Amino acid sequence: MQYFEVILENGHIGAGSSYEAKRYIAGKDILSVISNVRFLPRIKKRHTIEAVKSIRPITKEEYVKGMAEALKNPHLFRVWDGYRCPICGERFRDILSFRQHIERYDVTMAFAG
Repeated sequence: MQYFEVILENGHIGAGSSYEAKRYIAGKDILSVISNVRFLPRIKKRHTIEAVKSIRPITKEEYVKGMAEALKNPHLFRVWDGYRCPICGERFRDILSFRQHIERYDVTMAFAG
């Protein structure tokens, strides 16, 4: 298993408008990471490779640190029926259970508003 830092073009903020987001993805190789990126939420132009701005291999330590940092934004891990922990994959129906779960990773979440 290899680990990658991927910079993606995210959208759903209007035609021609986008923002860059950093995601940490584990995969067999770069091609498998690119194919898996298409299934992430909020990706602009997901049917093309244009959504991927850059990919770089990283160490497992950088991956875990990046995922812990990403936990500060719970909306990245929203799935249709609740929230999914990016580290262990466990699913939660509500944000409070999700917050309690990630506290064991020594991470606090940032909320807007």
